[in-house]
Amino acid sequence: MMSFLKANQDHIVLHKLKHNVPITERDIEELERLLFETGEVGTREDFEQAFGKQEHLGLFIRSIVGLDREAAKKAFSDYLNEHRFNSTQIQFVNLIIDYLSQNGAIEPAKLYEAPYTDFNTSGLDGVFQDTDANKIVGILNSIKENAAA
Repeated sequence: MMSFLKANQDHIVLHKLKHNVPITERDIEELERLLFETGEVGTREDFEQAFGKQEHLGLFIRSIVGLDREAAKKAFSDYLNEHRFNSTQIQFVNLIIDYLSQNGAIEPAKLYEAPYTDFNTSGLDGVFQDTDANKIVGILNSIKENAAA
């Protein structure tokens, strides 16, 4: 699967997923066509047997290909440019960006687990004030929504 996705990384839908561009229902249809009609990864049934039924195919594929690091940085750039942050806060956001680059999305609940609790035992809420924590969660939700038509 990974080699197939890598070989087709320039396909418009895969490019959108990798670069945090919102996808549509039509993009999902195209992704399904790419995956299942080419025969490269087998049938939908083969896919579901191997990976389970995926509620959000775009999110699943992004979890494999990751999110472009620059796209992850861009998602946070406006927020980061609005305020002055201390080094701990910047490191925390950089850790989020690293995770997004590898995994494509992150559930906000993970920000209350290690390694995020290494910065503060309360995780996100210990490093940021409520309004800033809410903005970070909003950015993460937006990134996730862009991969789910």
